[in-house]
Amino acid sequence: THWKHGGIVGVMGYGGGVIGRYCDHPDLFPEIAHFHTIRINQPTGKFYTSDQLRKVSDIWEKYGSGMTNLHGST
Repeated sequence: THWKHGGIVGVMGYGGGVIGRYCDHPDLFPEIAHFHTIRINQPTGKFYTSDQLRKVSDIWEKYGSGMTNLHGST
């Protein structure tokens, strides 16, 4: 697969959002010809609680692909 750079839905200055992913062989894998992940950045100096991450994951499971990309500080 490959990413669609720039994202589909983003927040200016945040670096997160919905990232498009597309299969290089849609004829071989039609179920994943295109699917999207959500990138969640950790804001500087702040941390998401496990409750907040569960809520975002539940929403993305219901309305999106269910795949997340957590990006940020360690």
